[in-house]
Amino acid sequence: MGGAVASTIHVHAVLRGMGQEAECTLETWKERSSTGRVFTRCRIIDDTPELPDGSYEIFVAGQRLNTKKWSGLWDLTFLPSWVRIDDAA
Repeated sequence: MGGAVASTIHVHAVLRGMGQEAECTLETWKERSSTGRVFTRCRIIDDTPELPDGSYEIFVAGQRLNTKKWSGLWDLTFLPSWVRIDDAA
């Protein structure tokens, strides 16, 4: 059965989209799938609440990722293995 395999790491990030730019914090953690594969997930916390729903880019650790905000909530995002969050924390 899957589950968290490490504690959370918080890293600074910048959101851009919908004609807006704002700083935020990404909360990241590693999870193990039911097949044993380990992957990193993240969610946006500490964002500016006035950001409208829509498509955004997250800039973190020198990389750019896509995300969306719907009904005031951010999509939970999988981080590609090449994004080095440990180096940005």
